[in-house]
Amino acid sequence: MECCSFFNYGLIVVIVLYFAKKFKERARKAAVKQALNERQFKVCVIGAGFSGIGTGHVLNDMGIEYEIFEKSSDIGGTWHDNIYPGVGCDVQSHLYSFSQFLNPTWSESFSEGPEILEYIQKLGDPIRSKITFNTAVVQAVWKENLSKWAVTLSSGRVLQADVIISGTGLLHKPSTPKFTGADLFQGTSFHTNQWRKDITLSGKKVGIIGTGASAVQAVPRIADMGVESLTVFQRTATWCAPRFNYRIWGAVKFLFKYIPGLQLLYRWYLFWTYEVRFFIMFIMPSKDIPIVGWLHEKVQTYVHKLMRKHVRKVVKDPVLAEKLTPSYPMGCKRVTPSDSYLQSFNKENVHLVTDKIKEFTNKGIETIDGKSHDLDVIIYATGFDLLGSVNAFEVSGVDSKNLEDDHSDVPRAYYGVTHHLCPNYFMLGGPGIVLGHNSVIFIGECQMTYLRAGIEELLLRKAKSVCLKESAMDLYQEWSRNKKKNKVFDDMKFCTSWYRNSRGVNWTFWPTNLISFWWHTSTFDSENYIFA
Repeated sequence: MECCSFFNYGLIVVIVLYFAKKFKERARKAAVKQALNERQFKVCVIGAGFSGIGTGHVLNDMGIEYEIFEKSSDIGGTWHDNIYPGVGCDVQSHLYSFSQFLNPTWSESFSEGPEILEYIQKLGDPIRSKITFNTAVVQAVWKENLSKWAVTLSSGRVLQADVIISGTGLLHKPSTPKFTGADLFQGTSFHTNQWRKDITLSGKKVGIIGTGASAVQAVPRIADMGVESLTVFQRTATWCAPRFNYRIWGAVKFLFKYIPGLQLLYRWYLFWTYEVRFFIMFIMPSKDIPIVGWLHEKVQTYVHKLMRKHVRKVVKDPVLAEKLTPSYPMGCKRVTPSDSYLQSFNKENVHLVTDKIKEFTNKGIETIDGKSHDLDVIIYATGFDLLGSVNAFEVSGVDSKNLEDDHSDVPRAYYGVTHHLCPNYFMLGGPGIVLGHNSVIFIGECQMTYLRAGIEELLLRKAKSVCLKESAMDLYQEWSRNKKKNKVFDDMKFCTSWYRNSRGVNWTFWPTNLISFWWHTSTFDSENYIFA
């Protein structure tokens, strides 16, 4: 009886706290709307991908006037721009989606690009009237006397905004290496990000440079397009874990749609499954904690053993399997799961070249071993220019200081959101939030919660500007550097990767687990900001 009474009291406390929280949120929302009625307030949102569309819904809920500017012709961001064969996501769809806008009808556990694009476009349709397409932001200048941003668009229009929210992301400007003789090649060449739909690959000799995520997705599809040959030029092998992709039964879709909370429960199951990977892959075993460190090392060794065994099992040629097995630990480079990439090399028309590219010729590519590879089409699967992506447009902030100059080769942002040179400026997917183990949509939702609270605080205080303190940025960067220690993705002795700049500094990665990110961004830390 005492146990039941304790449970009942506990349940009552939980219910009271829940409704108290809801009452507080409603009162705050009403106060924000009252503050908006007392002033003109406009937000400029840059980009109509996941970040921009999610932000639009947040601003709608807040009752704030806004415009979204998108350089492409439609909603979708990276999922609109990337249309290469096999394009998809290496995080399961029930997790790579917004928690407030669940989709019970995903066709596969790992949906491909067109279905992800359909999801985000459907989500964006209610706010489509707020979006100006084929229009890029080229410059943003902070006007200190007005406490507003002057935003210059590619159309020549200049507008004023109280707040800028940039959702351009880190992966939208393709990186194309400058190989000697590239202009001599008489065939067709293009980047996966700039896929040529007018080019037919059937019957042609195709070469693809790179073995990152886009190559892992594209190679199996290209191999099945009737090509005469497909030659993959590999600089370093990639850890290609099996995805275990599967079609989702109609009965499961029905249950997700009609049983309240079931899909959300499954989403949380996926989240924690992915989160465990951070501890398995990224944290190097510590000898300072004898039993835990020993066990951690055993688990990592076992996982790597399983992965090597997987490669040997699916690749029939032992020599080829060896070439396709990385020599560095998992997590040093991005793990690229696939159920068909490694298997593609069992086909007679698919070839692997591990010798370094010497130069392009008029007929194809010559490698340093002196061998010429005749090709009709060369595809660059060489990733993205991170610095070019983060500096998507010119930003002139406090005292006319240029944000790109401050970034140099180590861009930085406070939780990937704010910067001390830029008042009233919020980023989504900014520097320092790249993940290698879980869903970046979770990061985005946390950042939206944070920036929403920041804008609310700005309005409730009747302030004109809110700006991060430089001391807070410095302390955060020091914390981030310390957290990266003893992580495999930050140790240069294992490998080089796109996570780091030319000096080996990793400025892209979130340094710890996602629960930590959620905790840090769940409330707006006003004490680290200056309101004016």
